[in-house]
Amino acid sequence: MGMAEVRESAAEDGIQLSTDGQTEPLALLVDSDPSAVEFMARALSQAGLGVLISDRISGPDGASALLRSNPAINVVVLDPQTVPGRDNLQDLQSSGLRDDVQVILVAEPVTLARYTQSAQAEIADFLPKPVARRTLLRAVLEAQRRHASLQEPLLQDGRLARLVERAVTQQPRRPPAREQSLEVRTLQTLADIDDCRATLLEGLIEPDATWSMLSELLRAKLARRRISVTSLCLASKNPVTTALRRIDRLLEAEFVTCTQDPKDRRRKYIELTEQGERRLQETLSAVADRFRGEDTTIS
Repeated sequence: MGMAEVRESAAEDGIQLSTDGQTEPLALLVDSDPSAVEFMARALSQAGLGVLISDRISGPDGASALLRSNPAINVVVLDPQTVPGRDNLQDLQSSGLRDDVQVILVAEPVTLARYTQSAQAEIADFLPKPVARRTLLRAVLEAQRRHASLQEPLLQDGRLARLVERAVTQQPRRPPAREQSLEVRTLQTLADIDDCRATLLEGLIEPDATWSMLSELLRAKLARRRISVTSLCLASKNPVTTALRRIDRLLEAEFVTCTQDPKDRRRKYIELTEQGERRLQETLSAVADRFRGEDTTIS
């Protein structure tokens, strides 16, 4: 089903996709997968939200042209792999994306993992495919509220910026941040090596799902924060099915435990056991010793 068929199908079901010239807030969906964009358009339209759709960044019907001709667009829901092999997020930003427009990335977990660190400050939310209707709606509504807050007079005339600056200058100076632990520095060194390998040997090697997840779990343990199953799957840089199989293996080996959120029974958290934490710290200590033996300073 192509984009024209998506529009026709929506019209047959009584879903009104917004057109050019409307002043109501609009969400722009950019995805070359017709079934995905049809589902998202249906979900948002049935909730009473105005929607525009496109399957590309450039061109007369592309996202860039729609953004220029529709100032009411306040949220862009983008699959960054709309055109495989290209960074469509960068293309969209370089085409003149307004600073106030909120961007939500919806993509396969392995794709999202590439953006969660480098583009985190520029993105309103990250949603793994397949996205649930309620999750999508909640993310878009929150992004629209964030956009609306940027339009308040307090923000427009710069008063808020002056208030924040004044508050910061009046705060006592904080003590310098604590030096990172040896474990964290070693984890970062290994992550840098993995990134280098993945870049130079792209298409030849696959990310190590188990190590990626163990690294993230140890970081979380050291920072005293919890990791949900969804977040851990994203950290694996692999398909969800692969990540879930590796989590099952870690559970069987008693490296990790799985607990349920008492407030939301649908959410589960993964945490290192004492044995898992000890084995990882021993591993990192051995790695650090090996680096020192090769005259590579880590401490």
